[in-house]
Amino acid sequence: MPKKFIYIFLFFLGIVLVIILYIQYDKSNRHFSVTFLNVGQGDSALIKFSNGEKMLVDCGIDQKVLQGLGRNMPFYDRTIDYLLVTHPDLDHYGGCPGVLKRYDVKNIITNGEEKSGDQYWSAWKKYLEEENAVNKVINEKQELEIGDSEINFLYPGNDVALDEKLREGNNKSIIFTLQNNNKKFLFMGDAEVPLENALMQKYCVTSTPIICPTLKSDYIKIGHHGSDSSSGELFLDIVNAKKAIISVGKNTFGHPSFRILKKLQRAGAEVFRTDKLGDITLP
Repeated sequence: MPKKFIYIFLFFLGIVLVIILYIQYDKSNRHFSVTFLNVGQGDSALIKFSNGEKMLVDCGIDQKVLQGLGRNMPFYDRTIDYLLVTHPDLDHYGGCPGVLKRYDVKNIITNGEEKSGDQYWSAWKKYLEEENAVNKVINEKQELEIGDSEINFLYPGNDVALDEKLREGNNKSIIFTLQNNNKKFLFMGDAEVPLENALMQKYCVTSTPIICPTLKSDYIKIGHHGSDSSSGELFLDIVNAKKAIISVGKNTFGHPSFRILKKLQRAGAEVFRTDKLGDITLP
């Protein structure tokens, strides 16, 4: 057989194999999962929905997020349907410019906060403005349905009673629940105890015991990397999560706090740490 026919045969065989691999990937990718990426001392989570869409929640502090996405997405997939930045702290948005450069991001969700005089924030804003994406600001309770999942944005919103002096920085984090069939996740950003208390006041029914179906979840992404300033005992009891994820890396802040780890133990939650386990995929 002439060599040119062999080359043509191999070329078409390669195309067929690529198509088969893509179909297999597409089938395997159309199931719900949440992967908390190991990005060091920062937050980042990749949500895959049953309709094939993807949401990235925060980007960590640097380019480690790209490595995490590379571990959990095929090299030829360059689309992220939703990028959600919980709040403008560098360990949550620092890696986002790299994400915008490498991926086609269709929707960007923020809390609308700005940081003046910050070179890193300026870089993020530059890429944000250049990206041909739909921008959405969370400033009230809202819902979003993707595939067979439902996202409920619980905060920020003026209907949550939090003192204006405390309504800044970590306590401006976007707080949301993610429901898929009978599995529910609670994402706490960097929320601290005053915001936790305000959320309980807003969403819980005062009774004995306290009833709080809005906050009650199977999984909780612990606020502020397991800092002492977050995860009050009553709040953990009300959420009643069986699995708690702490996104953390090597740091000088003492995260996660030993006290928080003991609280989680008393609450009966199994702890998953990205600094110990690497990427964590649930459920």
